[in-house]
Amino acid sequence: MVKKAWQRWLDRRLPRARQVRLDQRRIFILPTGYGVLYLVVAVLLFFGGVNYENNLILALCFLMVSLFVVAILHTFRNLSGLMLRAGGGRSGFVGGQGSLEVVLIARRRPHRALWLRWLDQAAQEVSVESGEETGLWLNLPLRRRGPVVPPRLRVESRYPLGLLRAWSLVALDQECLAWPRPQESADCPAEGGDRERRVARAGQSGSEEFRGLRGYVPGDSLSQVDWKGYARGRGLNVKLFEEPASGRLWLRYDRTDELPLEQRLSILCYWVLRLSRENRPFALALPGAELPPGQGDEQRQRALDLLARHGKGG
Repeated sequence: MVKKAWQRWLDRRLPRARQVRLDQRRIFILPTGYGVLYLVVAVLLFFGGVNYENNLILALCFLMVSLFVVAILHTFRNLSGLMLRAGGGRSGFVGGQGSLEVVLIARRRPHRALWLRWLDQAAQEVSVESGEETGLWLNLPLRRRGPVVPPRLRVESRYPLGLLRAWSLVALDQECLAWPRPQESADCPAEGGDRERRVARAGQSGSEEFRGLRGYVPGDSLSQVDWKGYARGRGLNVKLFEEPASGRLWLRYDRTDELPLEQRLSILCYWVLRLSRENRPFALALPGAELPPGQGDEQRQRALDLLARHGKGG
C-alpha cells in the first residue's frame, strides 16, 4: 500500500519524459552515514564547550556546522541544472541483456562524481564538464519478449565532501526490445525458395545464386561472359544465375502449427538468424504484419524487431 502510494506520488512529481532537467522539485537531499556522525560530533563538541566554557571547542563546533551548511549548498548545486536525455538503445535476446543510453548535458556548470543506476542495478560513475554532454550506456536485463521499459533511473551525488547525498529518481521515456530466444529447428517454416526457382536470363546480375554456364550466343551481355574461363581455354561461355520465382523465401508463422506462441517465434527467430548468416534473401509473414523481401543486417534487424513486438501492441 505504501509502495503504491509512493509510486503514484513519484509519477505526479516526476513524470516520464524524453528529457528532464533537475531542479529543486526533482532533487532530494539527506545526510549520509558520515554526515550523521559528523553532526553527532558537532553536537557533542557544543555540549562539551558549554559545559567547560571553552571557546575554542565552541568555535570548532560552529566551524563544523558552517562547513556542513556550505556542503548542503554545493552538493545540491552539483545536481541542479543537470539535463538528462533519452539516447539510443541496443536490443538483445530474452535471457540476455540489452542496454540504453542516457545522455547527460551540462549547460552552465560542471557536474562531477555522479552515480547513475537503474533501481535494481549496480551504479556507474560519470562526470560532465560545463558546456559538454556525455553518453552513458546502462545494461538492462531482458526477462520477457517485447518492449522493455526501464525502471526509474537513480542519479546520485555525494560531491564534494561526502557528508550529504543528493539524488533524483528520473523516468526517461525510452525502451529496448527483447527478441525471442532462438530455438533450432530442422524444418524451415517457409514458402518459396528452392522449390520455386527459375533461371535468370543472361545480363541479370542481380540474381542471388550462380547456376552454371552455357555457350555464348550473340546478343548476350559481355558483363556475364566467363572471361576467366575463356582465358584458360575453356571457350566463350556465359554465366547463368537463378532466383526464386516468387521473389524471395517467405518465413511464415502459420507453418508452425500446434506449437505455443513463444516457441513459434523462437523457431522463426532461429531461421531469421540462419538465413542472415548465409546472406540469403527472405521475407517474414506474421498475423497482422508482414516484412517485405530483403537481405543483410538491416533486414535481420527489422525481422527480429517484428518478432519481438508481435502480440505486444507495439
